[in-house]
Amino acid sequence: MSTQPDAIFAAVPPTVEPYVDSKRAAEFLAFDSKTVQRLSRQGKIPAHPVLSGSRNLRRTWRYKLSELDEWAQSRRNSPTAGSATSPKEK
Repeated sequence: MSTQPDAIFAAVPPTVEPYVDSKRAAEFLAFDSKTVQRLSRQGKIPAHPVLSGSRNLRRTWRYKLSELDEWAQSRRNSPTAGSATSPKEK
């Protein structure tokens, strides 16, 4: 086994981004947490479903802030930026 610095750092795994809950995602996006949950169910924002709880395996959502940031940036540059958060779509 080599004791050179390069060999030591090569064994360190890359940093893994943690998932956050809908409350933290809502704070990041400046949305209400219920809006974040609704957009998740509708598939309009990047979200990862997680089964939890004993009540028929309730589905909750987890988010990666980097994915939400990319989504928000793409929405900012999109001509239809307001449609995902509108109350009702026609």
